[in-house]
Amino acid sequence: MIDRFLPIAGSSHAPMLAAVLRDIHWHMLAIGVLWAIVLVYALVRFREKANPVPRQHGVAGLWPALAIGAVVLGDVVILATQALPAWSARLAPPTDPVPLEVRVIAERFVWNIHYPGPDQIFGRTDPKLISASNPVGIDRTDSTALDDIGLLNVLTLPVDQTVVIQLTSRDVVHSFTLPEMRIKQDATPGLVARMWFTPTITGGWQIVCSQLCGLGHYRMHGEYKILSKADWLKWLADEEARLTSQ
Repeated sequence: MIDRFLPIAGSSHAPMLAAVLRDIHWHMLAIGVLWAIVLVYALVRFREKANPVPRQHGVAGLWPALAIGAVVLGDVVILATQALPAWSARLAPPTDPVPLEVRVIAERFVWNIHYPGPDQIFGRTDPKLISASNPVGIDRTDSTALDDIGLLNVLTLPVDQTVVIQLTSRDVVHSFTLPEMRIKQDATPGLVARMWFTPTITGGWQIVCSQLCGLGHYRMHGEYKILSKADWLKWLADEEARLTSQ
């Protein structure tokens, strides 16, 4: 039910996170209803006409402890049955088959995308080589970098294949967000964060920065596309052909 209020679910772990959100919202709804009942009871029971003389003593008995205990118990149940299993399942990506790795380097106000090419090996990069035509600074004198692809704001991935994003930043803290993939991770200068997901649907959406990063934050967005395996291989071949023609 909660999915109807969220962006389309496009990754394998989306249903698991939706279940956590659903249980949390039901828990909070139950707490809200119960406390609303307590409030109405207090307004009626302790109204001025029924209690002309103020009393200093509070509620007697175990009711306060039972109410707090019920809230804590609900939190513990959600943690034990939903949240912790979801967190545990997201600790490390599957290794069989080998996931596709892509580097994303954030900077104000673009996303630099580095693909390792068909050999699946990232070649050497050098900040001195960064230019409009080489946003990642790929060193083409390195044999393993000859098939590497560097693009601005374009992330293209195959469906039904686990993808690992190696995320960092060149300047300030950004937040790499793919709402449909249920992915969000801060990009921090000097650190490389690894995040992973497995797309389950094809389509095209926006890459969003969810961290205020400067006056141009509003325009820091890119596009990402999830293609069929055949279409993704064709896209990869087209990019390699473009490289060789330069």
